[in-house]
Amino acid sequence: MKPKKVTLAEAIAIVMSQEGRMMSVEFIKRTNGEVRQMNCRTGVRKHLTGEGAKYNFSDKDLISVFDLQKNGYRTINAKAITKVRAGGREYIVK
Repeated sequence: MKPKKVTLAEAIAIVMSQEGRMMSVEFIKRTNGEVRQMNCRTGVRKHLTGEGAKYNFSDKDLISVFDLQKNGYRTINAKAITKVRAGGREYIVK
């Protein structure tokens, strides 16, 4: 199936709407500019410690996800998403 072209706002909405379902997200890392592909899920609560984050993710345009490969919580730079695979479809940010 041909990838669907979406806007950045639509890609962010797709990621946020997955709620526990697995997806693959490709984005550009803030720290060094390299492209990262991550298999992840949103809405995972199992490994929370109760301590909470030291900052607000939305203030820094980040999305908190559970990285299935590294088995831990990571953040995605929301403004640098380039590709999302979710629900059997592939979306490319135009």
